Amino acid sequence: MNIPTEDSILLVDDEVITLKITRKLLVDSGYNVSIAKSSSEAMEQLANQRFDLVIVDVSMPSISGFDLIQLMQSFNYTVPVIFLSNNDNEWTKEEAKNIGALRFVSKEKEFNFLPSIVKEILERVN
Repeated sequence: MNIPTEDSILLVDDEVITLKITRKLLVDSGYNVSIAKSSSEAMEQLANQRFDLVIVDVSMPSISGFDLIQLMQSFNYTVPVIFLSNNDNEWTKEEAKNIGALRFVSKEKEFNFLPSIVKEILERVN
């Protein structure tokens, strides 16, 4: 049994199936999860609601996850970020770190560990 939490997460990914599966995994772990199918949707939600964490895909059409983080920073949205991506090459991991993401999570290798990674990040920033 998972203990309910007040932690609110914004999940940003252009793949609907990924959003559904990831949201279910996190909701089942006790988190409040909102979803955005694009970076522009994410910015709209960030302007209207407070989130404790943003989980974002790197590769999205029009505005990438990297560009979203820079946009968030330009609007002074100081929300911790985790990148969740299939692109787990060294350049992508290094770029995620350089742009300010607290963690890079490989969809292929680490997806099932996401709830414990989220818990660790939230404990570290709170």
